[in-house]
Amino acid sequence: MSSVNLAAAVALVVFTVNAVSHGAAFCETRSRAPNSKVTSHHVAATPLKEGRFGAMAALQDGLEQTQGQLHAQSANSEWALGSLCAAGLAGLWCAAARGSAAVRYQRGTRGAVSLRASFGMRIVGTGSGAPEMVVSNDDLSEIVETSDEWISQRTGIRSRHILKPDETLASVSVTAAQKALDNAGVSADEVDLVILATSTPDDLFGSATAVAEGVGAQNAVAFDLTAACSGFVFALVTASQYLRSGGSKTALVVGADCLSRWLDWSDRNTCVLFGDGAGAVVLKATEPEHDSLIGYEMGSDGKGRCSLWLSSDSEAVNLGGGKSGAIGKYGYLGMNGKDVFRFATSRVPAVLGRLLEKHKVAPEEVDWLLLHQANRRIMDSAAKKLKLPLDKVLCNLDEYGNTSAASIPLALDEAMRDGRVKKGQLVACMGFGAGLSWGGALIRV
Repeated sequence: MSSVNLAAAVALVVFTVNAVSHGAAFCETRSRAPNSKVTSHHVAATPLKEGRFGAMAALQDGLEQTQGQLHAQSANSEWALGSLCAAGLAGLWCAAARGSAAVRYQRGTRGAVSLRASFGMRIVGTGSGAPEMVVSNDDLSEIVETSDEWISQRTGIRSRHILKPDETLASVSVTAAQKALDNAGVSADEVDLVILATSTPDDLFGSATAVAEGVGAQNAVAFDLTAACSGFVFALVTASQYLRSGGSKTALVVGADCLSRWLDWSDRNTCVLFGDGAGAVVLKATEPEHDSLIGYEMGSDGKGRCSLWLSSDSEAVNLGGGKSGAIGKYGYLGMNGKDVFRFATSRVPAVLGRLLEKHKVAPEEVDWLLLHQANRRIMDSAAKKLKLPLDKVLCNLDEYGNTSAASIPLALDEAMRDGRVKKGQLVACMGFGAGLSWGGALIRV
């Protein structure tokens, strides 16, 4: 094979690295503040075999194997070129499929491509918003058989913020998002990714684009993510993959819900629990050693979906020719409270306990416990099982009730703005809810 053909083959493999690297999966990054005892390292790639790592090793293996084939079959230049490209592609695909760290390339002054590890992700700003209208427990006692004492003793809730008929989820989400951008000192033009975690969009096709438009993020791709009360953690982890891969530089993650619009206000078992609101964070790509997301664990169990639901229904419609279709609609939120309580009080400490053990974090190193704001008794139970004092539990449940995907970022923003949560502190965070689903994370704010 001529030197020209060999050079073309190598060039094509380099092009393959360029194209594939942006879509490869990423390993978890661990980071810490300077005074933390948590071991800090960035996993560059998943081992594909001893002594070799991820996409880098796969590419090198492909080159080495094909080099020998080139010597053995130099007369067949077409075979050599195809074999070299296939080896490089197969190795890179294998690395991505195994969840290895992607390859980030940089062009040098002479057009060369150098391979580096991925980025990290850090939280640079927070914001929140809630409707002005507040509905107290006493207010609800006028429409259902209940009392402030009955509600507060069982849940810890004393009031909730509710959207008025002319208000929208997008409007309260834009408020939270704009506050987060202002807090971060980031222009909307810098945002290239917007993720809205919600189960209650204004439009069935999603409300993320309305939020992006509302803050002026004209350069961003925007989409909704639905995972109920686990939604914000799911969205945070999803955004982190874009940032770590180099596919995004600045992300806006919003958790927002208005479950008040899907409640049966004559059912005291559900209508007293939920409120409306939004919370947001701005994320920036950073060096791996400054990554805010130390570790995470997410999961779901479809067998529990009947414990918490908001199901669609349909009404038959005649389509002619003896054929029928259906017109869709949604009913009210329903819940088996005892099942959800048992699920949460067992799953939350189990997941966070595994995360602490995996990342060698002692309970006393956790500065704050931030759980989905569903029930005060769930929070206290988790803190006790994790051996954390109750004064480390962040809770605004009494003011807002259960705001679903908004609860975690809303509580985080309030705690950072009033000075309780400080930069560099470690927050053990977990969302849980319908699906059933759950997501835990260790976050260095």
